[in-house]
Amino acid sequence: MRKSERMLVFYSIILIYCLFLFVGKLNTYAWFTDEVRASGEITNATTKDLLSISTSDVIYQSKCEISQKISIKNISDIKIPIKLVDQSLLLHPGETFNKTMKQKVSCEEKEHHYHLLGLNHYIDEMISVPLDQNKLSGMENNSESPQDKTNISPKSMNDKKVDPKENDQVDKENSVQS
Repeated sequence: MRKSERMLVFYSIILIYCLFLFVGKLNTYAWFTDEVRASGEITNATTKDLLSISTSDVIYQSKCEISQKISIKNISDIKIPIKLVDQSLLLHPGETFNKTMKQKVSCEEKEHHYHLLGLNHYIDEMISVPLDQNKLSGMENNSESPQDKTNISPKSMNDKKVDPKENDQVDKENSVQS
């Protein structure tokens, strides 16, 4: 290569370098740099966004025992592992979990709580159920059941046959039974 050709290549490289510096100062950043500016707001989902929790009325039994049906439906688009009291399961989207809770409680208790955990403790809720002290203590003091105090024959015209399986079914298509 001759000396003039080398000088021409050297000047060409310097010229290209100077052009890049000059163009870079003309606010054409998008050509040479990647700059991203974004703004947004992130909101964490709450239990109400993921699960629909409903409870039935409390059924008061003798000796301070209560019975209540709890229904938990997955209203999100993801599978949610849950644990309620002593039972763990995986709720698929749209699936409903039904459980009848039967527990002995303190006769002085004014409110009973069920602990619900899910999504690796992201869901950590206490399901609170208010208790009626009159009904709770009334059932304790009465050793006889309400049927024993009536003079109605065992089979009355108003009696209905109740299937035990019927009490635990809310959504037959998408439910998990306990």
